[in-house]
Amino acid sequence: MFRFSVRENKAHLVKWREWGPEAFQEARSQNKPVLLFLVAFWCGFCQRMDETSLSNDEAIALLNAFFVPIRVEESQRPDVDLRYNQNGWPTIACLTPAGDHIFSANYMEPDAFVDLLVKVVSLHQQGKQEANAAVQGSPASAMGDTADSAGEEEKPPLGPAIVAEIAGMVEGLADRVNGGYGAEFKFLHAEANDFLLYLYETTGEAAFLEHVESTLDKMRLSPTFDSKDGGFFRYSSKADWSEPHPEKLLDDQAALLRNYLRAFLLTEKSAHKEAAEGLIEYLDATLYHGPSRAFFGCQDYVRQADSAPAGQTAASAAMTPVIDRYVYCDANARAVSAYLEAWWVLGRDDCLQRAKQVLETLWQKLQATGGGMYHYWDGQAQVAGLLEDSVATGGALLDAYAVLHEADYLRKAKELAQQVIRRHRNPSGGYYDISETGPASLQFPITVLPQNARVAAFFVRLAALDGNPAHKEQAIWALETFPNAHRRYGAFAAGFGHALARLLGSTVKVTVAGPPGHESVRALARAALTGLGCGDVVLRFRAQPQGSAPQAEVEVAGRTSRTITDPAAFNPQLAEALDQG
Repeated sequence: MFRFSVRENKAHLVKWREWGPEAFQEARSQNKPVLLFLVAFWCGFCQRMDETSLSNDEAIALLNAFFVPIRVEESQRPDVDLRYNQNGWPTIACLTPAGDHIFSANYMEPDAFVDLLVKVVSLHQQGKQEANAAVQGSPASAMGDTADSAGEEEKPPLGPAIVAEIAGMVEGLADRVNGGYGAEFKFLHAEANDFLLYLYETTGEAAFLEHVESTLDKMRLSPTFDSKDGGFFRYSSKADWSEPHPEKLLDDQAALLRNYLRAFLLTEKSAHKEAAEGLIEYLDATLYHGPSRAFFGCQDYVRQADSAPAGQTAASAAMTPVIDRYVYCDANARAVSAYLEAWWVLGRDDCLQRAKQVLETLWQKLQATGGGMYHYWDGQAQVAGLLEDSVATGGALLDAYAVLHEADYLRKAKELAQQVIRRHRNPSGGYYDISETGPASLQFPITVLPQNARVAAFFVRLAALDGNPAHKEQAIWALETFPNAHRRYGAFAAGFGHALARLLGSTVKVTVAGPPGHESVRALARAALTGLGCGDVVLRFRAQPQGSAPQAEVEVAGRTSRTITDPAAFNPQLAEALDQG
């Protein structure tokens, strides 16, 4: 189903096609170029094009007569977005009838858009495929920078030096004044926060924790946090978080919830707890949908131009909230993981029930017949075969197993792991982003560093929880083709560094038992994370009735420690003694 701006427009009069082989077959049979319009649900410039350029009668006539127009939302087809997005949304990509890329552009006003369409039609009718030279100036690669080759440089082996380099990259991008990463646009970068918190836990360097706390505090006190409705906007155009763009994505809220929960676990500061509980309240009240038993994708705000007070500009018009009412698999899975953590850290039984409910919904509604998961639900399951959905769901299942100890969760996670290996493993290294190919650039699966970092993290955790070290071989396969490529990703390489650090570290499993949310439970967990001196501390939780005395045990290589009740007992010597038998 196509979705357009909620404000008045005629974009629906364009005879849009869905992305798929049928549209390209039509283009070939009628010898028409393809006009791909790539949008985001929450994108203001996309909405403006709907209301202006795509409501222009001449543009509509040209598109319907001389093109096969395809409309794609990035949230529904991240695989298409990965291959065609040019520096944001909207992206307008012109393709030959065979699906070859000619050129790409971004937002265009009506006159410029009509001129572009006329030139493309003229050049196509003349039989010229070099349209870009006359229209745009220089071709844009349909594959962009996503194939992730390390170039001609010699690839270093996976090792601590790469972790240190990525840590240095992230530290170098840290804005010590405003918090966050980078000096201009500010994205939320929850994975970079995760990585720095991990570095604090394993090294004891307070600067790592201090920067994350500063970031979380400054974000929370800035306009990037919606103090009226709750939740965090996706990014700010200014370094001090003062100019947010008004979209709030489920994926971001779930990731930040885990940041605040971990910061609270490590510090016991009430501000972090309050922020976490505020995010839960926002998610429950705004994005959770009871009949669907899952979370919707995002909340956007649309300005109603005709609602501005008399004598004031449209910028003063009221903002109307709009919800993307689709259920996305990967984002919901990450919300499950965050809610499971909220249960045992905060003692929120409601979060446990919600997490179990959403995880059951994903497994029942979004399992793909041929293996893996579907990407989203809009009344029926849509778009099978994306790597991110299988890995995120597998991670949520492992998190459920770690705190609920039900073998069925582990069984399902291992089932997804085998499907990832069978359907996505690239014989040359890494894991492909898709397992089902399609027309045009979707003929070619690609391996992407951030996705493979999540694959590695999943297999490292699976190896720790089921005791099978062979899973670490899959983690190595996910990472070893990428060294040097991380340098192109800036703060987005943090997930790669985090996964590699855990892969290289010695694994120690710590089970903390006690009443959910008990201060002593957090104290034992905190001491385990920061005191053992191991690179891969895997926390598990076992619920005990209220009034039970919290306790813990440590397991290394199948050997288990005595019962621990004193946080001071967690030290490197404890892990070493168990490791040596």
